[in-house]
Amino acid sequence: MKLTPLDIQQQQFSVRFRGFDTNEVDTFLETVASELEDLLKKNKELLEELERKEARIGEYQNMEKTLKETLLMAHATSEEMKKNAQKAVEELKATTQKEAAFVLARAREQAEKMIAETNSRLIKIQEEVNELKRKKIILKQELRFVLETHLRLLESSSEKEVREPDEKPPSDT
Repeated sequence: MKLTPLDIQQQQFSVRFRGFDTNEVDTFLETVASELEDLLKKNKELLEELERKEARIGEYQNMEKTLKETLLMAHATSEEMKKNAQKAVEELKATTQKEAAFVLARAREQAEKMIAETNSRLIKIQEEVNELKRKKIILKQELRFVLETHLRLLESSSEKEVREPDEKPPSDT
């Protein structure tokens, strides 16, 4: 059975011959009841404070759990972001290498085309130079022929003059 301050205050003792002084007993019981009431109030306050603190501890434990979960999620997200970044870097590297290979192939192709065009132009220029040399030779030969022909005419004309110096050409009058 649980004892309350009211139980102590209402407790009655039977009186006997030569028993305790009832006033002292009553005073003592009132003091015990008052102390017990104070202790019960203090106990109730402490229990309420304990409940509040346990509630706060529960909140802190929930916060700790939430923080741990958040930290784990942040770590997982960080790892995922690292993997994605690494993957993106590798994809970019592969793409860049492909583009570089393509650009290099186009540059080589264009260089080969330019070399082929230059070689073609060089061959045409060499053909033109050879044609000009041939024409020069022909022109020299023709010029020599014309000069030789004129020289012969001159020589033949001067021989005629030497043979017929006195002859005059007929006049028209």
